[in-house]
Amino acid sequence: MKKTIITLCLILPALAGMAQNPLSFHAKAGIGTSYFHGKHSSSDTKIAYKAGIGAEYALNKTWVLQSALEFVSIGGKKDIEYLAKADMNELYLQIPLMIAARLNLGKDYHASLSVGPYVAVGVGGMTSGKIYDYASSSHDAGYRFKVGTFGSTIDGKMGNNRFDAGINIGLTLEYRRFIFGAEAQVGFIKVNEHLDQILGNDYGDYGTDERFLPKNFASFFTLGYRFW
Repeated sequence: MKKTIITLCLILPALAGMAQNPLSFHAKAGIGTSYFHGKHSSSDTKIAYKAGIGAEYALNKTWVLQSALEFVSIGGKKDIEYLAKADMNELYLQIPLMIAARLNLGKDYHASLSVGPYVAVGVGGMTSGKIYDYASSSHDAGYRFKVGTFGSTIDGKMGNNRFDAGINIGLTLEYRRFIFGAEAQVGFIKVNEHLDQILGNDYGDYGTDERFLPKNFASFFTLGYRFW
């Protein structure tokens, strides 16, 4: 009997410690839209999506640190002088680092507002479109192309910068282990400077105040599940 009591005394604190573990893990996926932003560098929107796994560490009852490894598909559609509705797709591996304020709304409900930076590296994606032939009198003259988004223009790629970084903002509502959220991310890095060089040198007069230097913007509705 004494051994049983001692064993229980050792097990119960361990179980309580596990129940109060501030570290938790989750999986999350989402769909939304993305486009390019910047002065004289905006584009039309296109469908975007993301999926990943994340971790959360509770500093106290209110403040939480969040991070994740995410696969993100974003980009934009742009109609510029020598390209007819070029569709640029960018695939990234992305890591956000967020600080969140969490509010307990009831026994099974929580809401949180998070903000923080993210960094991303381009791992793939294709850009397709059409190059016009202005020497021809036909409106449909030209040819279509499809090239890799990332990589040197010397190698026949689109020349996009593989590195991206910016700020991420999120609002989530949790019901038990289910997570419903809305997120937006604003890129600070110029996606591509080669298009600007082509436009400025060969296709019209783009002054220094009208350079085409796009940056990423994306928003998502997400659904997730917390494992523990």
